[in-house]
Amino acid sequence: MSRLSGSCHCGAVRFEVEEPEWVLDCNCSHCRLYGGLWAYYAQRDVHFAAPPDTFVYMWGDRELAFHHCRTCGCATHTTQFGTDEAERIAVNARLMRGLDPKRVQLRQKNNGNDGVFWTKSHLPVLPSHDAE
Repeated sequence: MSRLSGSCHCGAVRFEVEEPEWVLDCNCSHCRLYGGLWAYYAQRDVHFAAPPDTFVYMWGDRELAFHHCRTCGCATHTTQFGTDEAERIAVNARLMRGLDPKRVQLRQKNNGNDGVFWTKSHLPVLPSHDAE
């Protein structure tokens, strides 16, 4: 695995991570509108160049805090709400430079409950968290 860097459009939020083995395409309204592909890490394994200057947006069950760059608005990462040292963090893999889609498994999760995805995967679609 290789180390990758990533950033929002304007470069204000910069990070470094290991290349993910898989990314998640969630088709909920938020992820679909913002185009997120999420790579999950232990929080200690995501190295931000500086504390990210983001604003947080939450909706629905208010369990996830979606972080957006305060300057350009890119969806950069998500954390579990109310936990500064959350066990896991999801980073938007679309912001990673050098990530080869042919080397990363794509998993899809039907949180939009309509089965519609813009991506293609050979794996079965994971059910919505509502179905669990």
